[in-house]
Amino acid sequence: MHKSYKINFFAVSNMRETLLAFKDVKKTSYVELVAALVALHVILRFIPGPWRTMSILMEPLEGIIAGPAGGFLAGLLGSLIGRIAKPDAIFVENLFGVGEAIGALGAGLMFKKKGMYVLGAYVGLLAIFLLHPLARVVPLWTLWDIYLALLATVPGTFVVRKYWENTSNAKMMMLAVAFTAFICVELDTLVRVFLLTVCGLYQIYGLTVEALPAIFILGAFQTPIEALYTVAIAAIVGVPVLSTLQKSKLLRWPLT
Repeated sequence: MHKSYKINFFAVSNMRETLLAFKDVKKTSYVELVAALVALHVILRFIPGPWRTMSILMEPLEGIIAGPAGGFLAGLLGSLIGRIAKPDAIFVENLFGVGEAIGALGAGLMFKKKGMYVLGAYVGLLAIFLLHPLARVVPLWTLWDIYLALLATVPGTFVVRKYWENTSNAKMMMLAVAFTAFICVELDTLVRVFLLTVCGLYQIYGLTVEALPAIFILGAFQTPIEALYTVAIAAIVGVPVLSTLQKSKLLRWPLT
């Protein structure tokens, strides 16, 4: 009996050491994956897009791959380091980098089946903006793509839930990624609108209130194009990446 007890004790002890070692490997893998996302974010910062740099493409992928917390961290560090390495020509534009982190956070929440939190963020930010005096100055129709994204959070949440019921369904995976990418990049845009108007960054720009309508009208055509190519790239790149992560035994995906 005593001998059996010793054997069981050593077996449990060895199993515990193995599990701890495996946990350490997973933690290291998490850090490495987030670091890789940050590095890609910074690299894409140097590639110009039609209006913004191509780092915008990382927002949905950061949230989908790394989860809400990991995605937010990757987006925040990526935008911060990217702007240190390649600052915007106008200083105040660097402050809009927080929108990229919020967008990645939104993507992570969507893919964790917490789309109602994203819907709440949309409603809250829009409500505050619409109650602000500047909402009576700018043409409200120019935010049409943001309104569409807000409405898309409901079917988007449903699609993501259906995807998690059968993760081998490639068509549902692509739909879930597409919905998430659109919602997260438009959340970034909404944060930028909020910072520009409610937080008063237009004053730091040196813009007058009279100049805001023209800026919003221009944005009504620019931002949907950004959203379109971000959704396309996220779907093309995201699906094979997610398929690989699902087969990985080393990572518990999403990370957070």
